[in-house]
This record gives sequence, C-alpha cells and structure tokens, in this order.
Amino acid sequence: MQKFILKAILLFFLVLPQLKAFQPPSAIENITFYTEVYPPANYLVNNELKGISVDTLKAIWKNLNLPEQEVLLVPWARGYKFTLDKNNTALFTMSKTQARAKLFKWVGPFFHSTHVLIAKKSKNFNFSNVEQVFNHTVAAVKGDISGISLHKVGFPAANIAKISKLEQAFLMMQSGRVDMMVTSIHAFEHLAKKNNLDANVYEKVWQVNKTGNYLAFNIETPDQILQTYQRAFDNIAEQRLTIKQQYDLSPAEY
Repeated sequence: MQKFILKAILLFFLVLPQLKAFQPPSAIENITFYTEVYPPANYLVNNELKGISVDTLKAIWKNLNLPEQEVLLVPWARGYKFTLDKNNTALFTMSKTQARAKLFKWVGPFFHSTHVLIAKKSKNFNFSNVEQVFNHTVAAVKGDISGISLHKVGFPAANIAKISKLEQAFLMMQSGRVDMMVTSIHAFEHLAKKNNLDANVYEKVWQVNKTGNYLAFNIETPDQILQTYQRAFDNIAEQRLTIKQQYDLSPAEY
C-alpha cells in the first residue's frame, strides 16, 4: 500500500507540468492586443515591433510578471472596430477624446501628441484663421485622431483624402496631390529621420490640437484588470521617461 501511495505521488508530480500547460489563461492573460504602424509609437524593425508604446507595454508586462502577450498589427480602423466590438481586446495607442471616453476603458497616458498640418515651405502658407485652412486639401490617416480632429473643427470632408498609412499621406503632399498632411509632431519627425528628409523643406502651418495617448481596452474589461495595468504603469514611471528619451520624444509631448 505504501509503495502504491509513493507511486501515485510520483505520478502526480510528473503529470503536474502537463496539467498546468492545459490550464486556460487567466483573464489578464486572455486579452488580444492590436496596434498599427505609426512611428515612433509603434512600428516594425526587421519584423519586430518597436516604439514608445510597444516598449512601455512590454515594461508593464514585466512589472506584472506576465509573459509578453501577442500583438496583432492591423490597420487602425480595423483595430478600433475590433476593440470596440469584441470582449478581451485592447488597442494602443489611442487618443482619449470626449467622444471616445465612454466607449473604452483607459490606461495611461503613455505620451501626448500635438497634431499639426504640415506643408512644403514653398507653398508659403500663412494662415491667420481656420477658415483659410479650409480652402486647402489635406491627407489624413483614416480613423486617426488627427483626421478626426479636422472634422471636429469643421474641415470640409470633401477636402480630406483618407489613406491607410502615414507614408502615403506624405507622398500625396510631396507629389502635390494635396496641399498638406495632418499628423503629430513626433510622427512627422520620425518619418523625416527614417527617410532622410530635409526637414527644412517643410513646416507646421497650423496646430489642430493636443491629446493624451492611452492603452484602450474594450468597455467590458473588468475594472480589476484596468486597475492592475494602471498600477503597473505608474510603477514604471522612471522607465517610461527613459523610453521617451530613447525615441527623442520632445519634452513638450511627455
């Protein structure tokens, strides 16, 4: 009988790792994360996700003793819809606006963005009021807060070319298909560095707004998960500062 008990105990410890492997993930590990290509917040380098938001989220997971979670790279509009409609989802980073505030649950802010209209200096734009801006065409990433902000100030929809990537917006402006592009200051600076552009050829011709960028969770996400993530976010304040400095983020947008 004693031998039987010993064998049973030994078998239990041999099988235990396999049993753990088949356990369903906890609620905090059962979240699908979405993001887009929008440097310097999130972008690909040799098929690896990098950026201010990516590095911040990885630091949060480490603080929570969680393995790195899967992140799906999708167009912004698709990630927004998935996170809006599906439980156990999150999207980063999203600007928290009055219209969005009650649609999601929020952790952050990871950083701030000043959204501006960029044009070639050769255009010699000198706007004194927003109505003058309305007379021109602009390229905007579909569903991005910068484009949404244009709508909020009354920019004519017919004058906005909606595209899926920031690079496309730049090419449209560069080729003269539109007069301007709308983006955040740090996103344009990163785009200029990446493509070895002469920044002196372009200028900010109008500031649209300034917003905070957050990790947005589906509205059905339990508050306990939100509190856990926000606590970890607060715990890594020094790391977050280092991350922003590594990506040359302007202190004004911390």
